[in-house]
Amino acid sequence: MLTTFIHTGDFHLGRPFTFQQQGNYYGKNKRKELWKAFDDMIAYAKEEEVPLVLIAGDLFDSVNVLTMDIKRAAEGFASLEKTWVVIITGNHDYHGDSSPYKKVEWSSNVHIFREDVFRSVYIKELNTEIYGMSWVKNEYRAFPERSFNTIKLDDTRYNILMAHGEVTNQSLYLPIDLRMIEKKGFNFIALGHIHKPGITPGGAAYCGSPVPLNFGETGERGFLISQVESDYENQTYITSSGFNPIESRKYETIEIQIAPEDSYNDIIEKAINCDTESNRRENYYRLRFQGYINPEIQLEWINDDLEESFYYVETDVSQLEPDIDLDLLIKENQNNPIGQLLVALGKIEEPEVRKKAIIYSIEAMISEGVLK
Repeated sequence: MLTTFIHTGDFHLGRPFTFQQQGNYYGKNKRKELWKAFDDMIAYAKEEEVPLVLIAGDLFDSVNVLTMDIKRAAEGFASLEKTWVVIITGNHDYHGDSSPYKKVEWSSNVHIFREDVFRSVYIKELNTEIYGMSWVKNEYRAFPERSFNTIKLDDTRYNILMAHGEVTNQSLYLPIDLRMIEKKGFNFIALGHIHKPGITPGGAAYCGSPVPLNFGETGERGFLISQVESDYENQTYITSSGFNPIESRKYETIEIQIAPEDSYNDIIEKAINCDTESNRRENYYRLRFQGYINPEIQLEWINDDLEESFYYVETDVSQLEPDIDLDLLIKENQNNPIGQLLVALGKIEEPEVRKKAIIYSIEAMISEGVLK
């Protein structure tokens, strides 16, 4: 009888990460983070003797992942002597001609769904039937309803559905009708593709990515662990799911307000005070400077001046504007080429283009000493 299982996926093992600064150094460290998360999951399953692990797609980042990485994952699963591992493929590691799942031998405790229609595997000792559909190409505009509608559940078994896609009406990445799949009566629905973990009242769950992969991924990361109990009186199963966090570096995007009176040192101090030193030494930071800045201050070197205070930092100054009275500037220069240029730029119809053109022109003239 199934008592507990792990639901995870979206590891994206083998991903080549890129960073604005020293990309190779940070990319190597990020690769280590992914493998540490994978190894932590394997260690947990082994130590707790978890009988079942579900991988809901995108175990690997692409079909071109290194064979070395595929073998490393396969060896990790093979070490789980008391655990079944069931895998579906996703849009990144789809089971096509160059499928990573064709390149190595997988141990007998691993079952991989290899078709883009729903099939099932029954694990007798767990009295559990798992239905899954794998990707065999990198795009699906429609859910395979025909094969899904043929599914007939045996209520005496614990029934799990696995799919990799988006809960939405239209998508290139397997649109899923949540109501339709929940009505089928599965005891658990293990979804992948969306990197933010979450569980619906109807028993569907996104496991999320075990570690954040970019600045768009915030919040706690890890894998889902579910407990299963038999309700003999009502002849059904009760599933309770929780989250097992995995320690990893976080991505932080922080907005910093700049005032015209701020000096360059003031700006550096505001950036350093955005978080505690321990956090700054641990996580990835993107600092977005906003507001109005003294036009004499240039921020080309601010990343270099902040590097020693952060593990990783990149800055965005696109929302900063020079503190200049444009009307006064035009008036003071109305009889010279500077004023004529600013008047001409002011006639640009697109507001955002006009604004950027004026700002860049003023900054260039200040840096060249034309304006003071």
